[in-house]
Amino acid sequence: MRRAHSDRGPVAQSVVEGVSLSAHGPARPPVVAMLHGLEDDWQSWKPVTDGLGDRFRCYAIDLPWRAGGDYGWRAGGTAGQWVERALEIVPEPVSVVVAHSMGANAVLHWLTSGAARRLDAVVLLSPFYRLTSVPVDWPMFDRSLADFRAVMKAGLRARLGERAARIGPELVDLMAEKALDRIGPEGFLALFDQFISSSGLDLAANTVPTLVVGGTTDAGISGPRAEALGLAMPSAEIRLEDGLTHFCHIEQPHRVAELVAEFLLRTTPAFTKAGQRPGPEGATP
Repeated sequence: MRRAHSDRGPVAQSVVEGVSLSAHGPARPPVVAMLHGLEDDWQSWKPVTDGLGDRFRCYAIDLPWRAGGDYGWRAGGTAGQWVERALEIVPEPVSVVVAHSMGANAVLHWLTSGAARRLDAVVLLSPFYRLTSVPVDWPMFDRSLADFRAVMKAGLRARLGERAARIGPELVDLMAEKALDRIGPEGFLALFDQFISSSGLDLAANTVPTLVVGGTTDAGISGPRAEALGLAMPSAEIRLEDGLTHFCHIEQPHRVAELVAEFLLRTTPAFTKAGQRPGPEGATP
């Protein structure tokens, strides 16, 4: 095990079979596992974990589709199987899973795989959901590829933050094109596979309280897609807001932290208003 650091002091980090994790928050439950999207990493969750304060024990997990990785992981298991492996390395029982984008779609597949352990809640940020009425044909492939390129560029701008304005749009576009060249077709196909198979998942049997968070202009989940996911997954509460972007965990982390905390405290009886599990006879230890 190696050590990482945050503004709260040392943070434990471990690495097992292509996935790694870092812990943030008090050494007590409830335990939240946070899963990033394609070409992202565990560090992007830090603004959200800071917003959650000391109410939750958060494990931000690096997955094999992390930024700078390769896509050999696809030969080692499905995205859902990688979610299972990631949760297995968390040294405490996981109560809640919070996942973004491809990580969120991977969780949807994991929930329907039969391998899902007991959870108190799931929060999915900006998942992609396909309408069954839209055929998987070449025009759809081309649209999806264009959307993928746009999302990857938006992700770069989100991670650059204020630096993007100082660098300038032309250089940011050049950086994005180089990143897309490095990701290559395999990265797109990994996400495309998650997208086109999403509408075929049997989500009706899911009993875990689920919150789906997204922006009203996020093409992957807004409008009819959100309605379709809500119908397919009755356990899910869909929350779309005008001010949220696809990379809301980076660009609007305080709002995301508010939505996560409010959902958990409202829907999960095991949590008290202090954000801790109740002790004997309902008392908070």
